[in-house]
Amino acid sequence: MLENIDLVKLIRDAAQNSFSELRKSNPTDEFCAFGLYSDEGAMTVCPSANTKEYLKEKCEKDPDDPLYYKWSSAEWKYEFSGHEWFNDVQQVIEQFHKSTLTDEQFINFQGYLYDSCVLALEQLRLDGFFQECIVVFSVTDYLDDEKEISWIYRLNDAKEASEFEKWVN
Repeated sequence: MLENIDLVKLIRDAAQNSFSELRKSNPTDEFCAFGLYSDEGAMTVCPSANTKEYLKEKCEKDPDDPLYYKWSSAEWKYEFSGHEWFNDVQQVIEQFHKSTLTDEQFINFQGYLYDSCVLALEQLRLDGFFQECIVVFSVTDYLDDEKEISWIYRLNDAKEASEFEKWVN
């Protein structure tokens, strides 16, 4: 079903286009974070980005948990912005879900989708695309802290990843 589709490339291209367009259309914003997120049903992949100023505002309004605003892409200024670049990715996901699936097939696809997102972001990070920004892949309502921590370690420097790990634990 997915044999001839390079999902990592589709996600990477969508993310690069989405985030490049966001930077271009908001030239005065100082970005501090970029990320992708999905859901436990593996039904979607969406972009999110944040700025230093927006993060500062959120933390000033709610100083009790600044790391929540730093690491939670659902709280970022440009959450879901640029999602239209992910139409090809969404078509692949929808095509997969149209078939009758066993639990094993779903679990394999879910892992493949998540791994593809992380690998796409990792490639962009290695290319220098994100500069000094943190990079996040997350899954809404996900209960596997170890997996999320491992993704953050793959996508960020050790200091940032360690901060995330301490916050999660």
